[in-house]
Amino acid sequence: MSELRDALGILKETKNRFERRVPLIPEELKQLIAEGVEVRVERSSNRAFEDREFEAVGCVLVDDATDCRFIMGVKEVKTSQVKPGQTVMCFSHTIKGQSHNMPLLQHFIDVGASLVDYEVVVDDQGVRQVAFGRYAGLAGAHETLWTLGHRMRELGHDSPLARLKHAVDYKDLRTMADETWEAVEALRREGPEAFSPFVVAVSGEGRVSRGALEYLEMVGAIPCTIDEAVKLPSESPGDRTLRALHLLDSEIYERANRKQFDFRDYVSNPALYVSKLAMYLPYCVAYINGSYWDERFPRVLDDSTLRRMYANGTLPEVLGDVACDIDGGIEWTVMATQNDEPTFVYNPKTKGAKVGVDGEGVAIMSVDNLPTALPRDASVDFSKALIKVIRPFFKANLRDGLDALSPAQQNAVVVAAGKLGPKHTGLQRFL
Repeated sequence: MSELRDALGILKETKNRFERRVPLIPEELKQLIAEGVEVRVERSSNRAFEDREFEAVGCVLVDDATDCRFIMGVKEVKTSQVKPGQTVMCFSHTIKGQSHNMPLLQHFIDVGASLVDYEVVVDDQGVRQVAFGRYAGLAGAHETLWTLGHRMRELGHDSPLARLKHAVDYKDLRTMADETWEAVEALRREGPEAFSPFVVAVSGEGRVSRGALEYLEMVGAIPCTIDEAVKLPSESPGDRTLRALHLLDSEIYERANRKQFDFRDYVSNPALYVSKLAMYLPYCVAYINGSYWDERFPRVLDDSTLRRMYANGTLPEVLGDVACDIDGGIEWTVMATQNDEPTFVYNPKTKGAKVGVDGEGVAIMSVDNLPTALPRDASVDFSKALIKVIRPFFKANLRDGLDALSPAQQNAVVVAAGKLGPKHTGLQRFL
């Protein structure tokens, strides 16, 4: 077996046709090259940054960079790309024991390779350092507005929002936001009345929800409170000004016989809490879900709540499930969609789902790889964060152990030279 090059290899993305992001952009790679690091970049005709941009800063273009000691991609790699003694950095989608990627995790162990996952690169306080969540929120808010415009047109309420393109069809975030701002402003002036009041609710307190709220404000939304949203129909009839309602965990979840929400108690005893989101959504034309969910936590909208709201006409026509947990936080999210077909209509009578915006039911936007819609912008932000933390991982020889890394850095090592990292030994039960 040939010896690995002492170099950094950047893989081309092959996960799907929309995946055009890069982990490190040419500007940041130029820094590493100046420090004496050889950088080899796989050629790609689909990337948001062209081959010539990498070549211009000193990267070596190759057809195969898997002969490097340290290789990086955005999405999970293929088993055929992982070599003995190698370190791979990517979103591996293994750290929760995801069944579809357990063969990949086992392969790292079998060949004695190392896996570093971006999702668990944290600082000393446990705060994630690199993530695409903001761009999921930005693109998800746009696709929710796109869905709203096209769904309402199907229901007989045409509006300027129906002229919007998908996020993936704009060259960058600024262009997309400018065109959407114009559509929102035209809707405010021209109607139709079906958008009065024009309140979009956003739940969650992380990068995703902050990104969604940022986009709504970029396109002209005015922040509003729950009390203001409730009063709008009577106090401002006919007002079609876009308003963004941010719903915090403390406003959504409650525990029986407790007046005050306690976040630490909620995390420790999630099964004792229920969602009261149904109280607020009747005052909204759309809802964007950016809330974290796993099976321990209450759903923001479960099947029984959704059915009750749908039956009495209090459910918004559009649910933008940016979190996109299948059968998860929104129980009617039964499928993931694509960037160019972001929406399906769920029919509660048949329990069927049809891609598109037409048909009986509620329209649900559920793209599961939203940051790929803004690949260049997203890659720039991700790269600028990653360059600050990558050097210790590149320099460390994980075959000698993890002592060269800080305790926080060790958290990111899922597999170290064929052995599960100390923070991830629990994954053994999934193998």
